[in-house]
Amino acid sequence: MNIFRKFLMVLIFIVCTNLCALVIADRLPSEVAENQIFTIDTEIKAVGIMSEESSVDWTIDYQRLYVNGTYDYGHIHDGILNRTESIAILQWDDSLRSSGGSIAIGKKVAYNSKNKATSRYNLQTEKVLTYRTKEGSHLSGGESWSLDVAGNWDFKRQYVRCVFAENDPDYFPAFCNIIKADSKLLNFNTGQLSTRGVARAVTYYTQYPSALNYLIAVRPDSDMNSPAMGTIKTDFGGSIMEARERSNNVSATNTWKDSISVTGGIERFQKKLTYESGLNI
Repeated sequence: MNIFRKFLMVLIFIVCTNLCALVIADRLPSEVAENQIFTIDTEIKAVGIMSEESSVDWTIDYQRLYVNGTYDYGHIHDGILNRTESIAILQWDDSLRSSGGSIAIGKKVAYNSKNKATSRYNLQTEKVLTYRTKEGSHLSGGESWSLDVAGNWDFKRQYVRCVFAENDPDYFPAFCNIIKADSKLLNFNTGQLSTRGVARAVTYYTQYPSALNYLIAVRPDSDMNSPAMGTIKTDFGGSIMEARERSNNVSATNTWKDSISVTGGIERFQKKLTYESGLNI
């Protein structure tokens, strides 16, 4: 029994020591006291001119500074972030316009501002539409996602859940990361479009990373024996800046972009962006 207990203690020590030695990327802000939840469900089946727009623009700030005998939990402001402070800006826009034709849409938007763990998200959207031209009509639209998370340095022991963390002198460094996903639908004459997007911008513990995932797919209308017709464009990109320890000087940068445009008869089109930034073992 004593041997087992010693083995267990050694195992706990190894696991927690590794946890405390993790490197941080995004450090998300925490939820506010009053949380908001809403969903919007849309179903349309029509022939004629249509216009539809949706958007979410969310900014949240958090810090943990002990000032004059009390904690200051931060507020949205311009300028340099304070030590321990982090800010997340999540923006989403979606629009569709047709000059006529037959259209069927199913769309859902779900927003929840509470703290989220891995595989849980603050904003989720889904859309499936089928369009058929009539007398030269066409459909156009676009969808864009942007997740911007930045933070100043902080002591690691305030966030990592580890019994040895209070003895660890390491820091969470400053960072500034922006991820974007955009898609455009131009002069779409016939076919089926489906999109799905999710984003996480708020959590309590830093082992839960920020996240932005987006999927778009275009395929022929199942009731027609011809390919989808039109133009599809996508742009995915990111800009990453990371510091080290208590310095605000940039130690690493990474800028990336992926773009594609397809025009004509489309048998199959699918693009997927999956992004997370957080603790890296």
